[in-house]
Amino acid sequence: MYPWLRKEWLNLLEVARAGRLGHAWLLLGDEGLGKEQLADALAQRHLCQQHIDDQACGHCHACQLFSKGNHPDLGRIGVEGKSIGIDPVREICRRLGESAQLGRGKVVIIEGAERMTEAAANALLKTLEEPAGDSLILLLASQSSRLLPTILSRCNKHLCPIPPESVTLRWLEEQGISATPSQVRICRGAPLRVRQYLEEGGDAQRRELLSSLCRLPEEPSRLAALASSINGDLERHLQWLQLLLADALKVQAGCPAAQLNMPDLADPVGELARQCSTERLLDAQQGLLAIREHCQPGQLTNPMIHLHQWLCRWL
Repeated sequence: MYPWLRKEWLNLLEVARAGRLGHAWLLLGDEGLGKEQLADALAQRHLCQQHIDDQACGHCHACQLFSKGNHPDLGRIGVEGKSIGIDPVREICRRLGESAQLGRGKVVIIEGAERMTEAAANALLKTLEEPAGDSLILLLASQSSRLLPTILSRCNKHLCPIPPESVTLRWLEEQGISATPSQVRICRGAPLRVRQYLEEGGDAQRRELLSSLCRLPEEPSRLAALASSINGDLERHLQWLQLLLADALKVQAGCPAAQLNMPDLADPVGELARQCSTERLLDAQQGLLAIREHCQPGQLTNPMIHLHQWLCRWL
């Protein structure tokens, strides 16, 4: 178990020991926190044939099948594509209605539950209202606001908080990864996201993309290429752009470089703060928020259109 999740697991285990686990849980928390580990621990405990101290033993036939990913009474829907359609949800609900093959109940894990289409969410709702037998449904989500209120009302909820920077930095160091507090903040504090960001060379990508934006008024012919780059990883790149604008506003307010989210870009940020009025920076921030809203997974919209419009206003 990741160190920042140990307390969360003990809290959930206490609920389970008290017999108050119920049949449906929503595990909330930012992407990159490893909520999947909590879901797996709950699922394995539920399916284990011989608990030790009320936790999964790790040795019985059910635990062995679980560790190999072959447990017949475990269903899982992963995050694939932009949305979760009705067919996989219907199939997993159908399997919940069948008898457990190993006699210890059944478990369903749905990752990225907020990506369910409305039809998929409604298909799940009936199962949440009338769970079959000794079943446990675990939903993982990072944005509860995108789940139907009826889904939220039928689930117990557990929030996984962002760990302190010191915990994240220490864990990364133990993994052989050198990181700075700034890099942790860029990744919104989620340890697994920081690791992925650094391993994939995200720092260099960020500097290149944001520098390209700052140079755009002098190189307007690069607008289409820049929009395509931003769209390549829309969620992450929009967040970088928001941090850039926030830093420019900090500079205008007189904050020193040490207080910036991205002090390694202090020079281009300072130039941006000199070239743009506060009103223009705030307007650009609002534009990014609108793009994020319009381009949520599952919505039928073309992000490139919104990005082109935003960049044209930037020029």
